[in-house]
Amino acid sequence: MAQQGKDPKKRFLKISIIPALIIFLLLAAGALGADGRESAKYIFLFIGDGMGEAQVRTAELYRIGSGAGEPALSTFPVRGSISTHSADAAVTDSAAAGTAMASGYKTNNGVLGMDPSRTKNLTSIAETARDRGMKVGIVTSSFLNDATPAAFYAHRPSRIDYYEIGEQLIDSGFDYFAGGGLSRRKGRKENLRDLYEIAREKGYRVLRTCGELASSRPGEKIIAVFAAGALPYEMDRPAESPSLAELTKRGIELLDNPNGFFLMVEGGKMDWACHLNDAAALVHDIAAFDAAIREALSFAQRRPEETLIVVLADHETGGMSIGEGITAAELFPVLSAQKKSSESFTGKVDRFSKAPQLTFERMLPLITDSFGLHSLPESELDKLRTAFAQSMLPKEQRKRDREYLRRYGPYEPLSVTATRILNRKAGITWSSFGHSGAGVPVFAHGAKSAIFAGQYDNTEIAGKILSVISEASEQKNE
Repeated sequence: MAQQGKDPKKRFLKISIIPALIIFLLLAAGALGADGRESAKYIFLFIGDGMGEAQVRTAELYRIGSGAGEPALSTFPVRGSISTHSADAAVTDSAAAGTAMASGYKTNNGVLGMDPSRTKNLTSIAETARDRGMKVGIVTSSFLNDATPAAFYAHRPSRIDYYEIGEQLIDSGFDYFAGGGLSRRKGRKENLRDLYEIAREKGYRVLRTCGELASSRPGEKIIAVFAAGALPYEMDRPAESPSLAELTKRGIELLDNPNGFFLMVEGGKMDWACHLNDAAALVHDIAAFDAAIREALSFAQRRPEETLIVVLADHETGGMSIGEGITAAELFPVLSAQKKSSESFTGKVDRFSKAPQLTFERMLPLITDSFGLHSLPESELDKLRTAFAQSMLPKEQRKRDREYLRRYGPYEPLSVTATRILNRKAGITWSSFGHSGAGVPVFAHGAKSAIFAGQYDNTEIAGKILSVISEASEQKNE
């Protein structure tokens, strides 16, 4: 992440570089594994929430511009793409998309692990892996009972049944959960038993610090939570908060066993960044996601004929596009000028809005410092002034008409406007603040990876992974 006072190039180099020889060996193993003859019993599924083709390309350009080279996922030997519509809409939400990928069946938006009628539970690939004797882990930068991770263990008619989803997380018996906390862990009215207490009673260790996680031992069932809700954006992450790569690495260490494991890792905050149209926060979170993928590649180097790594997205968010001809040398210096996420800037705007004498001229230096927006033309200053006026109004007094929503969506007007101005200077535009119906990329590496090539529907992901799990189980029983 690019923190204030630190060189963002050095930060990216620190996060991302592994020796060139290791990359060469890993790619060689991936190419050998693509012929489909091996059987994988160590299966990684990485889900970049909201990560479409434009998001991947932007992250590639940013990383190359930082001097760190291509992201690991961009070097995978097998590529494909999937369609993402849900059972009841052309544009999916994360619950329906997660259910499709986890179970192989379409469902309606908002539904988790159940059919569209909300009467039949759908078995996930994670549950099948558990039932076949494999260990199972779930890692996310969002909160643990959010839609995407929950699609692998929960069966609820609504994705916002957070307490009940948390109960099902505990009842899943999965071996390793790590990420943000359990949302509404005492229920909507704060009148139910604490989910963490229930988890402890049922044999889980609930961990809250990196030290506690480091002291955990294989064989223990772990719920490691490092925030009340989602984890911070990578570019805002304090030193005491673990990275997605650290949670992934520890998961590998705890899950590793002769019977194999299934580990799902979600880069959840990149979706939040795309909803906010915040390209700088996005590229930092994709970098964190890519560092987690590198942990899987490091494991694959030791077990090349038994490891499968699949990287994909559940849907695209924001209708992001990047201008033709934009280079890494042009994009990197613009986006790296942003010091914190737009969400972090919004917190400052909220505090300033309580100062009755605050003027736009007094706010402008903060905008300049936060986003690197110097020497703006009058047209862009006018947009910022208009947004500032809206941001200084109490929320209930803002005129949320169609034009307001087109400009700012449900978010803080000044933050959105500053972010979009910066994005345009980097050649990036957004068409919405929501999901789109665009297809999303698939990347695969290792044993049986060839089956993930081509264009197909997101429901086929589960079947492809199940075929690998089944083959590994058959070989184990021979």
